[in-house]
Amino acid sequence: MERVAAALYGLDLLFLLSFQILNRDMPVFARPVSEYGLGRTARLFRVYLIAGCIAPPILAWQIHASGDPDFPVMLPVYLALVALGRLGIAIWRSDPHGAPPTRSGNIHHVATLLAFTSAFMVVIEATPQLFALHEGARSMADHVLKYVISVSFLAVVLTISSPLRRWFGLAERVFLWSTAIWFLLATLTLPPL
Repeated sequence: MERVAAALYGLDLLFLLSFQILNRDMPVFARPVSEYGLGRTARLFRVYLIAGCIAPPILAWQIHASGDPDFPVMLPVYLALVALGRLGIAIWRSDPHGAPPTRSGNIHHVATLLAFTSAFMVVIEATPQLFALHEGARSMADHVLKYVISVSFLAVVLTISSPLRRWFGLAERVFLWSTAIWFLLATLTLPPL
């Protein structure tokens, strides 16, 4: 099962890259990733989100099955919330750039906030235990990714407001790429199911 989760996190990275390649006409850093769900890549965007709903419960199972008492008990809950948030993002579409807010767009934003915050909490709480399981370069990668994710999460929060909005897409992409890499490494680090 852990190979399935690892493959899904690897697919996350491939999806993010393919969205950018297939939407070269869209400004890279100014627009949110959810804009990929409104155009010609809308179906692919939904597949990306649904795949992201399957992997977190597998990772939660891996954490539980590891039997490591040092993992915080809230990790499976946060991972379930990541999956729930991504499902919400898939169901409720974002509003197009510059369009007035709609109910669907507002729910989409709440689901995004849930998914991002829960993923951030998983990284913050699980990194010390993963660090203990690694040696050398992998443990350094855990810490570097934790800091990149922390800074990019803060940047996402700060760039939601109008004066810094033009940098939102960059902050969001750094957060999504770094969390996908962190989750992939975590899945490969924990004992197999």
